[in-house]
Amino acid sequence: MRHTSFRPTRNHIWTAARVAAHSIPPRVLVVDDFIDSADSLAAFLASAGFDTRVAYNGCDALKIANEWHPDGVVLDVAMPGVSGLAVARTLRESPETASVPLLAYTAYETDDNFNELRAGGFDAVCTKPVDPMMIVKILTQLMGAAPMNRTSSLDS
Repeated sequence: MRHTSFRPTRNHIWTAARVAAHSIPPRVLVVDDFIDSADSLAAFLASAGFDTRVAYNGCDALKIANEWHPDGVVLDVAMPGVSGLAVARTLRESPETASVPLLAYTAYETDDNFNELRAGGFDAVCTKPVDPMMIVKILTQLMGAAPMNRTSSLDS
């Protein structure tokens, strides 16, 4: 069973307003312990107009999120050490990152896992493998802002 869903919240309006007011690309932090996966997704998002940073573990993700202040986070769930769910919960507890949209990027396909991720603070859940363009569309919906170099394929 594949899950792809999101729940926009009022907090995301701030992100869209900030991006629109400053005419800057939305910042997206990509977190995955598989280096090739993280780097390729970040490169794809950058080519779609996002400003991206990459973390390969939960500890680095928290550090980058607190220093760089992303507008959205794509977060692998199953990572050694600090899990993606633990990162999401920590981000939700901090006033600095509580309203940042979080997209779970996971290989798990159970309804229980899906519900746990939503309860843990994720705004959307994508089951791997997923078309990177779907991630662009979900991030755009969550952040309420399109990437800066929008291509015609995003309009379909």
